[in-house]
Amino acid sequence: MEKQIMHYNNSNNFSLDHVLTESPYDIATHMHDCYELFYFISGELTYYIEGQAYKLCPNDLIITNSRELHRIVFNSKSSYERKYIHFKPDYIAPYQTDGYSLLNSMEKRKLGHYNRISAKDVIESGISRLWDNIEKTFQEHSPESQIMMKTYFIQMLVTINKVFLRYNNPLVDSHEYDKKVTAILDFINSNLEERITLDLLEQQFYVNKYYLCHIFKLNTGFTVIEYITHKRIMRSVELLMSGISALDVAHAVGFGDYSTFYKAFKNITGFSPRHYSKT
Repeated sequence: MEKQIMHYNNSNNFSLDHVLTESPYDIATHMHDCYELFYFISGELTYYIEGQAYKLCPNDLIITNSRELHRIVFNSKSSYERKYIHFKPDYIAPYQTDGYSLLNSMEKRKLGHYNRISAKDVIESGISRLWDNIEKTFQEHSPESQIMMKTYFIQMLVTINKVFLRYNNPLVDSHEYDKKVTAILDFINSNLEERITLDLLEQQFYVNKYYLCHIFKLNTGFTVIEYITHKRIMRSVELLMSGISALDVAHAVGFGDYSTFYKAFKNITGFSPRHYSKT
């Protein structure tokens, strides 16, 4: 059972939600066509992003951009409460300058790296207070509510950037990653147009393909094939939007035949390739 505690949507460029789920179930691999700030409140879960596993604590904040695959696996049936903000660059465009990008923490990262801001930093930096201010302003329903919400949100992005700079500093201890899995992920992302098989990965990384599958799923939450397919579809969306025909796109992202591409594309996006490019 899912309870919507709060919902706000502003012209598809900005939305704010607060949701409680009594009996959560695993959330399949997915991606958004926007940026997401995910504020974790309660539950027992592991948040997988681009090969990295984040076991969350209350008040942790997860940030993802529109190119990062992610999924959630629940470690128990405890109730699951979270808040999240989805937004597109258009929402903050007037506040971007040549000298400063509000999206620095979203874009200046290796995929799957530095996605989590710890609960301690969320609270001490004032991110939680700014989030509360956004919610309170929305509930006031005053004429100036939308303006005030945006000002608090801009402040929050600036604060997140500051925290990110600390996390991304060589002097700060970085997260530990499985180097073998990281290398495999980099290889896949650099060779999406090629025919990538388990046999090829086995030869490339000198590891038994069955063990490779095991450590890949253990570390990323995705199967190898699932990850490759999703990344190819993400790339195909970019190519379709640039005006390339669906048939040419299928070959450009490594699918051997159009039928396989069509089924994978529709399964992940909900649209056929041609329908997607038209809409």
